[in-house]
Amino acid sequence: MTRLKSLVILALAAIFTPLFSTPFFFTPIVAQEDAATLTPAEQFELIRSWEGRWKVAETSALEIVFESTARGSSMIERWETQSGLHSITVYHMDGDVLLATHYCPQGNQPRLESHLGESGEIRFEFRDVTDLGDGESHTHDLWFTPGTDGTIRRSEIYLGDEGLQEPGHYTLSRVASAD
Repeated sequence: MTRLKSLVILALAAIFTPLFSTPFFFTPIVAQEDAATLTPAEQFELIRSWEGRWKVAETSALEIVFESTARGSSMIERWETQSGLHSITVYHMDGDVLLATHYCPQGNQPRLESHLGESGEIRFEFRDVTDLGDGESHTHDLWFTPGTDGTIRRSEIYLGDEGLQEPGHYTLSRVASAD
């Protein structure tokens, strides 16, 4: 039995060693990952490039506007409905960190910090929250995935009394300017 185990181990080593020891196996994955990784400052520049009005594919009742403020040091994401302003999220750098503060219609203000995402994503994770009332939920995770067609997929997860909720997703398409 010991001889059989040795033969199996040798056979597996002969099969898998060439796969894992060649640069071909490792190089494309590492290069692809490095190419998609954005620093927080590069993430902020990407958000700045979204300035303008965006329609939401999943509902005609909402438009999202990204606008620069404070001499370009902050970006505002403004949710607009037919009845007026719904909420805003402000993005800004704090040293080497990109922060997002969401001003929720519930009256709380979760702050989120960006982290490296996959495939060029900008991913924010919960840092803290101010003015959280009993029974209120708050944004816990927020991420943006740029599409190859110029769209942006905006996703978020809320945390409530029952725990993390299911992710919500919106697909944003830029509205042509009236220039």
